[in-house]
This record gives sequence, structure tokens and C-alpha cells, in this order.
Amino acid sequence: MNAPVPAGWSSHEIKDGGGRFQVLVRRTPRRGSFAAHLPPKIAALSAQNRSIAPGSLKVPGAIERTGADDFRRIPGFSSRGHKPPMGPPSYGALTPSPPQRLAGVVPGTPISFGDLTSVRAMGTERAGIVLGFDTEFTTTSFGTRVIDSYQFAVPEIFNPALMVEVVILPLDEHRISLHTALWEVVVAARLWHSSLVPDGVDDRGVRRDMVLDQPPTRAARDAAMAWSADTRNWEARAAALAPWRVPIVLATHYGSADLTAFRGGAYVTDHLTRLTSAAGGLVTLLPFRLQQGDGEGDWWRVLSVTVRDTMGQTPAGKKSLTVIGPACDNPKLEVPDGWISNMTGYRAAHLGDFLEYGINDAVIVVEYLARLWGDGVIPPITLSGGAAASLVSSGLDYFGVRSPKYFRLTFAGIVQDDGVEVVDEDDQLSFYGKRFRRPVDGAADQLMSAFAKAYHGGLNACSAPGYYPHPTVDIDAQNAYPTAMALVHDLDWEAGVIDAVVNKRPLTLADVPEPITPIVAFVSFIFPPGVAFPTLPIVADNTLIYPQTSEGTAGTWACGPELWLALTLGAEVFCQIGYTAVTLTRPDGTPSRVLRYGVKQLIDDRNTAKHLFGDKSIEEQTLKTAASSVYGKTAQDVAEQRAWNAHEQQMDSVGGSAITSPYHAATSTSLVRAQLLATMNQITERSGHVYSVTTDGFITGMPLDDVNDLDLYGLAEHLREARTALTGNPAVWEAKHTQDDLVNFTTRGNVSLSPGGVCAHNGIKRPAGIEEDSPEDREHLLTLVITRTGRVDNEYKRFPSFSDLSRKDNRKDFLPSWVIAPRSMDFDLKRRPVMSSMTAELVPLPDGSRHEMATFTTEPWDTVEESLRAREIAREMSKAGGCLRTVDEWRAWHLKYTHGKGRRIVTPQRAVLLSIVMAHRQRIVSIPALTDRSSTIADKIAWLATWGLGTVSEGDWKNARRPERISQMLPLDSLDPYLHRMLAMPVGITPGDADRLPY
Repeated sequence: MNAPVPAGWSSHEIKDGGGRFQVLVRRTPRRGSFAAHLPPKIAALSAQNRSIAPGSLKVPGAIERTGADDFRRIPGFSSRGHKPPMGPPSYGALTPSPPQRLAGVVPGTPISFGDLTSVRAMGTERAGIVLGFDTEFTTTSFGTRVIDSYQFAVPEIFNPALMVEVVILPLDEHRISLHTALWEVVVAARLWHSSLVPDGVDDRGVRRDMVLDQPPTRAARDAAMAWSADTRNWEARAAALAPWRVPIVLATHYGSADLTAFRGGAYVTDHLTRLTSAAGGLVTLLPFRLQQGDGEGDWWRVLSVTVRDTMGQTPAGKKSLTVIGPACDNPKLEVPDGWISNMTGYRAAHLGDFLEYGINDAVIVVEYLARLWGDGVIPPITLSGGAAASLVSSGLDYFGVRSPKYFRLTFAGIVQDDGVEVVDEDDQLSFYGKRFRRPVDGAADQLMSAFAKAYHGGLNACSAPGYYPHPTVDIDAQNAYPTAMALVHDLDWEAGVIDAVVNKRPLTLADVPEPITPIVAFVSFIFPPGVAFPTLPIVADNTLIYPQTSEGTAGTWACGPELWLALTLGAEVFCQIGYTAVTLTRPDGTPSRVLRYGVKQLIDDRNTAKHLFGDKSIEEQTLKTAASSVYGKTAQDVAEQRAWNAHEQQMDSVGGSAITSPYHAATSTSLVRAQLLATMNQITERSGHVYSVTTDGFITGMPLDDVNDLDLYGLAEHLREARTALTGNPAVWEAKHTQDDLVNFTTRGNVSLSPGGVCAHNGIKRPAGIEEDSPEDREHLLTLVITRTGRVDNEYKRFPSFSDLSRKDNRKDFLPSWVIAPRSMDFDLKRRPVMSSMTAELVPLPDGSRHEMATFTTEPWDTVEESLRAREIAREMSKAGGCLRTVDEWRAWHLKYTHGKGRRIVTPQRAVLLSIVMAHRQRIVSIPALTDRSSTIADKIAWLATWGLGTVSEGDWKNARRPERISQMLPLDSLDPYLHRMLAMPVGITPGDADRLPY
């Protein structure tokens, strides 16, 4: 039954897929920051409209055929009704007045966010019909989802001071198809009059005879001829209709909820399989088609849909509509009296308020994107993708090259694959293989592969678990990753990028004279006993462990910064294989640093945005996020990332970004880790304490000024130079949190009751109704940690993954489920507890109770094997229901560790075989028979089996290349005589009995 129409809305009913729907339409004045940028005549009209009494604004219904034809005859419009950019002809030719410069802005400074150099490069600068979209729904007690409304908002084609708002109300439990809903908006907002829509399209669509008789392109003509010859040729029909589309940019916020609200079926395009999950939202990489006929075959309604999600357009920490609404002067509305969980009831009882609440979210999406990228402009896919585009744009200027393909060559050594074999397909890195590209030559391939193996994540560790009731400070490296990127030299890929090969000899500081030396090497090492924090990581147990020695493993891949720091600290570093690279120089002889140039542009524009729009403004925060996200785009798919490919219905590599570069990514993150490790070592040398380290900061008792005075063994000089180049200020560190009490329980897990102190949850979700970092949040986390007797129940609401939502078989609706996932809050044993330092500290809670927490210092493990055994014992204790909180519990762990059975067993022959495969696949050695490109993987596996050491599977072969397998590789000298014989055996020779003898 149709609901009474609230004042200001027009209404009509439609049918779709067996369901009935009420369509409500109105036009309202746009408000907020948009009005400040309107030309005077349009702004005056907007002000006039605002003076209209509520409900008295005339709202045209769906445009009738005669009305549309009459409108097309208005003077000043083409026969298809296309308009000038601003307003209908009845307002006369509108010439925007020159923008007024803001007070205090230096002449020549852009006054529009879109005028900033980096923002222009981040954006697409392509016109689009941006259509905001949202839904309201109710989850029933039966575990189903009822769609209560679909709401859309789009600026008026003929008067951009108005917003056309369309709400579709299901009148039964049916869902509407995406095409039907969007075409209702096309008709209501008269979008076929857009200059982006071809002549010949109107509210009915396009006539079939026009498609056949007047194809606009040669491809369309060929498709039209094929369709005319065979009306059942669906592919030809789709191609013939494609040019006659209305192009829609469907913009939503958290599309997983809204884009899953449409009906599917055999005769409906499955739009979910055209989407990609990115930055927390759903997007399209390319537009997809929606085409539907009138049932008679005479008229076709053609849409091209691009999807954007404001989850990927918002700065870090600013993801909710509650935040971005005020940023575009359209605050999010609230639902009163607990109706939010029963929107069906709210619609029935308060339809007018329901409509205002729902449509406002769609309006926020449109106005937010307009504020960032301009009105009627297609946004970039994500902010980080825009940041990569900005880097490419600035890089073209910096390198003096003409196109992105030359940028890729100069920056990353990548060219388009022309079929010339440079690297075996099996050895391709997915970041370029996915994009049908390849390294420029063999040297580039070798170096690129080595840096990809040396790419590791951030440094995260707890070095002093316990309770510390005295002042501490959480210190962050200012813009840690942009600063590191500003230090990285570019390489000369075209000159034969490998300068020298270091093979089977100790490394010295002559090999790595500076922390920014472009070198990568597979090394084994021993640190002196006095080094509190060794600097060479080994990937093991899905984390980074920094042992005193690499004993028991073959070694690890490492980059220049950490190699330099290890040698500076006196470590013995033996290089099995390593490469130094040729640095690219500028015409003036200085090193090329394109990342510095590009990041500085983003930082300069951020400072301009701060001046124009205010500190913490959405514009300033957008550019802050963009500058920080450049690093992530250089690292995209360097360590192979897999995600759900909805179109192919399988997991697939995500592929690289426009600026993926293993060298730049691995060196940048190595610099950040080296910065932290150098700082932690120097603080310890000065009898200070470091309690925790997390990616780009650490907690210490040393004052900020003293930390800023550290020379970091020479690294600080480089960091200060980079900070000065980027910002004009050499300061490297800043205080983030201070506290008078600290409970430090594990990596990424610490809490203080001091207002403004640290509060890191270690993955524990806050209970509903508790605000992040509030006193209640801190007390809740502290109580959980200090009173625990085992794992902590971690209850949270989980929504289906994108793969669940877009699978063709067993597809799920967007319905939450409650999950209880017990989580250990114990110290993770990446470092060795110093049992002699352990004390039982009593931690007070606000209720007056006191609870024991073991407090102790740590030191590096001698070997990775020791850490792995310690972690396994702790895991077993946790699985049995215990935990490691009190001194007695730690003594029980220590007893098992000291007197329990060790992990090392006599190595079977297959472990030797697997280690040989790892060494080859990690490019530490090169076995001729396994390098031969004429043989298949099956051939290579069969050849390995003839050595009598056992067999390997295709999965073993592929997984041997993964970085975490390094910790499982036996030392190379334990692999002989087999490894030596395999290296010496020519291609095509199969081993005989004499070769297989293990003497």
C-alpha cells in the first residue's frame, strides 16, 4: 500500500521483478560550502529557493514524452537538449565571476582545492554524473534483511543549485534491480540532457533503429550490422548499444551494505561480480554496462556504471558519515528513540523524518566528493590510488619524460611485455606479471627479485612487559615513511643496474658506507653480546624476529640501511650473494630522488590547504593521507597479495600499482626500521629504557629533547636533511602520548589510565557504547589484561566478506554475525625474558583492587630456533587454558623451556632437498637444471626426485619462494655434497648412483 506523500515530494508507482515500488521525487536547494562556489546568478537563485516555505517548492514528476519534446525546443539547447555548463538558457549566458582571493593568501596561490598541483594530478579531471546512493534496511529476528528504501541524490542538470532527490520505497518484500532504480533517477533528474549523453537518447532510452542506422563509431557499426543480421547475437547487441549510454558514477559509503541490496536473477546483470574491494569499500576499476529493453525491442535503456565508495576517499580516522558530513556542511542526521534497529517501523510511523534521514546520507556522499574533486567530476578510485597518480605526474616532470610508460622504466625498471623473454614465467613477480609487464633486462630482474625478498613489514615488538608507575612518553618519528622515501636514491635501470656482485665473503662498511647505499644481500650474521637490539630480521612464525645470530638458518635477505647499522654496531656479516646498484644522477650530478620531489609536492600542497581551509580540515587531512599512502603504493604486491576476484570467482594476485617498486619499498621500510633500531640501541647505551616499539614510534622514559639529540650513529644527519628538504624543519621526533602509568603486556598492547596516554588494544574490540580512548575504554582494557586467567573473550560483530557477498554460488546477504574469538594477551616472546629481572608488581584498578603482573626486561634470542620453541610452549599453555601474567606462571613456562624437549631433530633427507629448492627459488644459488627455461615445473620436480632425497610437490616448489621459508632453510654448508653436485651438473644430465651417494 502506498504511503501518504509528505509535502514537497511527488510520487508514482512502478513494478519490477514481481514487486511494487513507490518512487518519491523532489528538488531541494543545495546547501553548505557548495553555495560559496556558485556563480552570482545561480547563487541568487539558490538563495531565492531557500526562502520558499517548506513543502511549497514545485516538484516535477517523471517527465512525460510531450514535456520532454517541448523542453528540447527551448532556445539555446541542441536538439538533444544538451546544456551549457551552468543553468538553463532562461537565465541567460552565465559567465562565472573571478574568484575572490582569501585574506592572507599569497598572490598566485590557488584558492580552490582542485587547483592545487597534486590534487589535480590525484583527480581524474573527467566529467561525470555523480549520483549519491544509500539504503535503509532492517535485520529481522529471523536473520533476514528487509530493504526499507533506496535513496539517490544528483545535482540538477539545468540548475546545479538544486539537488534532485529520489527515494524508492518497496511496497512488499521484493528488491528492485539496479538498472530499474538507476533509470528512475535518469528520468526524474532528466539526466539524458547531460552533455555526456549522446544525441538520440531521451527518457525512453534510444530507439533500436537509430542504433542500427546511425552508429557513431566503426566498432559500433560492425556490431550493429551483426545484431541486425542475428537478433539473438547478444554480444553484438551489447556492443552496438554501448555508445548510447547514460554514464553514471554511482557513489556510496560502505558499498558492501548498499550495493548488495538489489535483486539478482537470470535476466539481471550481476553487478557484484564487476566490483573490486579496495580501501574498505567497493569500486569498479572499469565501468560496466547495464542494458534493458522495453519488452518490444523498440527502445533500449543503456547505462554505463562506475562505482566509487567514500570509504576509499576519506582520510585515515575520518571514515564515518558523521565525520565527513560536517566537512561538506551537511551534518549526518540522527534517528531518535532507538529506531535505528527498526527502520521498517520508523518508516511506517514517521515517513517524513525517515525520508529526510535516508536521503541526507546520499546527499553527503555527493557533496563530499564535490568538495574534494569538484562538482560533476569522476573521483579517483581511492585516495591512495590518487596519490600514486600524483607521484607519476610529478615524476614525469622530474624525469623529463613524456608518458607513464617512460616513468615506469626510469623509476622501477619495468617495461610493457613485448613477448621477448627476459624472465621465466614461473619466476615472475606478480606485481608486474599481473599487469603484463616485465623487467627491462636480466640485471633488473635479478635486482628486483632480490629487493622483493628483502621487503619486510614494520618493526613491532614489546621489549619490557610489565607495570611501570612512572612517567613515560610515546614518541613518533615525524612522517616516518615520507621522510624515508625522501632519502632513497633512484637507480639507473637502463645502464645495467647491477654495479657489483658480492659473493661469498664478509661485508664491511666499505661495501655499505652510508645507510642509503643501494645494496641488497643474502647474509648470515653474528652480533656482539652488548647489542641490545640486533638489526637484521628473520621472517619466522609470521613475524619478524631479531636474533643475536642467524645460526641454524641459511640467513636472511636485507637492505642497505639495516646492513649498514649492523656493521656499525660491530656485527660480523657474511654475504652469500649480494648486489650493489648503479645510482641515477641528475644533470647537475646530484642523486636522483623522485620520491622526495613527489612527496614534497604533496606536503607543500597540504600546507597550502591548511592555510586555505584550516588545520584538520578535510582538505588538509586528505593530502596528509595521500602523502603517507605513497609508500604503500610503492609496496603494493611486492610481497604477493591475493584478493577475491569477483569476475573470475577465485583468489588472485592484486597486481602492482602505478608506482610499485621493490627497491624503493624495501629500502624505505628498512630505513624506518633502522631509524627505530638505532634509537633503541642508543637509548639503551645511555642507560635508558625502551618499553615498546610500533611501526614508527616507541615508548621510553627518555625525554623528547634528549631523543632528538641522538645522532643514531650518523643516521640522524640524513634524517634531518630529509626533514629539512620536505618541511624546512629538521626535527625528527614528536611526542604522541605521555602517561604517568603504563601497563605494557605485548606487541601492540599497552594501556594507561592517564588521559591522553597510550591505549593499544592488541586486537580486542571495545564493547558497544564505549568510546575509543575514553576513560571507560582504558579501564575496560586494563581490567581485562590484569585480571585474566587465560585467553580473553573477544566478541565482535562480523559482516560477510566481499567474497561471500559476490560468490555466484552460496552467496550471502549483508547480514552480521556475532563472533567470539578468544585472544591471548600474553607477551609474544619475540625476545627472551630475563628471568632474573622478573618481579611481581601489583597493578591498581579504579575499584581499589590490585592484581599481580610479572614485570621484567628482555634480551634478544641467540637464535630463531630458540624463539620458535619458546613461542610454541607458550601457545600450548594458552591452549590448555592458562596464560602468562604472574611470576609463577612465567616460572612454569621457564621450567618447560629449560628442561623440555628441544625442537631440533636429526634432519631427514627431504629437509635437505627442500632447503636446496628454497635456496634456488630464493635466488641464493642458481642450479642449471632448475634454471633451464625449456623444462617445465613438472620436469624440474622429476629431476629433483632422481637424487634419492625424497620428492617435492608443485606446491612445495611454488611456496619455496615465499619470504617466511627462509627461517626453515638449513645452512648452505649442511646441504653438501648434494648442493655442490647439483650446481656442477650440466643441463640435460640425470644423476646416477654415484651422484646419489651421501659421502
